[in-house]
Amino acid sequence: MVFESLCQLASKTPPFSTLAKTRNNEDMERAVAFLIPILSLNVISVYSAAYLVSTMSFAAVALLLVVIGSSIFLIVPVSLLTAVFAYYVIVTHPERIMDSYKVTLSEHADILFEQFVLVYTSGGTIFDAIEMVAQSGFPYLSKAFRDMLLRIQNGVPPERCLAEFAENQPSKDLRRYITAILSSSESETDLLDSLSGKSFEADMALRQKNLELESRLLIVSALSTYMPIVITLAISLSGLAQNWAILLISPLLIGVHYSLKSRFADDFSVYFDMPNPESEETYSQKRAVDEYDEFLNMLMLLGERLTSGDTCEVALREIRDSVSSPVDSILDSILTSIYNREESLSEAFRKARKRVVGLRVARLLQIIPLMCERSARQAGDRITKIASRLVERSATAKERDSIIEAQKLKVLLLSLTSSIVLGLVTSLSPFLDIGTLLGDGPFSISEPAGLSDVLPLTITLAVVTGSAGYQNSEMIGFSHPKIIGAVSVFVFWATLALSGLLLGTNNI
Repeated sequence: MVFESLCQLASKTPPFSTLAKTRNNEDMERAVAFLIPILSLNVISVYSAAYLVSTMSFAAVALLLVVIGSSIFLIVPVSLLTAVFAYYVIVTHPERIMDSYKVTLSEHADILFEQFVLVYTSGGTIFDAIEMVAQSGFPYLSKAFRDMLLRIQNGVPPERCLAEFAENQPSKDLRRYITAILSSSESETDLLDSLSGKSFEADMALRQKNLELESRLLIVSALSTYMPIVITLAISLSGLAQNWAILLISPLLIGVHYSLKSRFADDFSVYFDMPNPESEETYSQKRAVDEYDEFLNMLMLLGERLTSGDTCEVALREIRDSVSSPVDSILDSILTSIYNREESLSEAFRKARKRVVGLRVARLLQIIPLMCERSARQAGDRITKIASRLVERSATAKERDSIIEAQKLKVLLLSLTSSIVLGLVTSLSPFLDIGTLLGDGPFSISEPAGLSDVLPLTITLAVVTGSAGYQNSEMIGFSHPKIIGAVSVFVFWATLALSGLLLGTNNI
């Protein structure tokens, strides 16, 4: 990882590493300790990297401004501002990475807890439970628990490993669950049973994101539509509307819009799944959502059959007719492996994961055989509780769909209104040259120039308008974003032509 390499390089650079040794930050220490399973960092290396990057940023910006002949009154504040921003980005990066795992850890806390309860109720030890979690395929937890197993093999007590692991977790649910596990004995699980299903952090995080969704959605749309208007006025007033170099602005604005849309998608895709890397099927968001919903229904049926005393093999066969697409093909693959090829349960589930589109379902398929190997009846209880919590959580997350649906009309109207305003402003650009306004400039108001004279600006805005319409409609899940992009361009064109006709600038 680039950040890890940068920190290692900076920690070996004496001026920066010496300064970094004087810094002490508890939040930084916690974030670095949390990231140990995935990144080799320490507090000194992070602060060293922050000092190094801020110094280089200051020097680079100052040199650039000197080369273009800027005043010292501009060079100093801009360079300092860049250095401070670079320092802030590097110093807060470990905490941002830790926070990005928070919702995921809260979601996995339920499953981890149920695995511990299952192992305890089936006669296992705390070491057996740690081993099960290590084999469960969680993106962060399994790696951390594998490292925990290595420490246990070197003589560190498992209770101590769990306690140290809990100290640095950003998820309060996970810390509470691990504390309860350490407080209970392997034979007394009353406390664990009473806490089962009592995680609310992930639900609260989802509700918070849903509350933020409407404002974030409109902010992204507004920025992508108002920025071109402001830039158009600036270009027109400066008399650069005829300069073909302004075509370079279009990829810049498109890139800014794309980054805003991507940030929006990253922040609010907590329910939507990620592609399963083992899958042989073609991934689509709709298919992943349908698969996840139907799989939760299958888990409820499976848990009920296991609780009644069936083995996992028998339970899967009994619920086959109650399962619909797209999970039926996954279940058929498992049954074929078990009954036709006489393969083990774990091998059957492993092969079935190749038919799974979404990563969440693939992880659950990895966990089920591990749980059933301990005790099928106890696994049924745990699977039922896991499924019920996941159903509630997915329902909360799906509120985002109704919010986005309600905002579709606003975003589309904002895109079309922006196209109209841009068309009007572009038609006025021949009159807005500051030289014309203050004296005899290149564009005389008595003899207005044609729109062909501002063709570079017109082409740039047409491209930006089409891109904004396309990306905004894609962000809200509109079924035909290309049509909205094309309509935005046509509205811009029509407004420009009609306004130019009224102003007498259509002499192209």
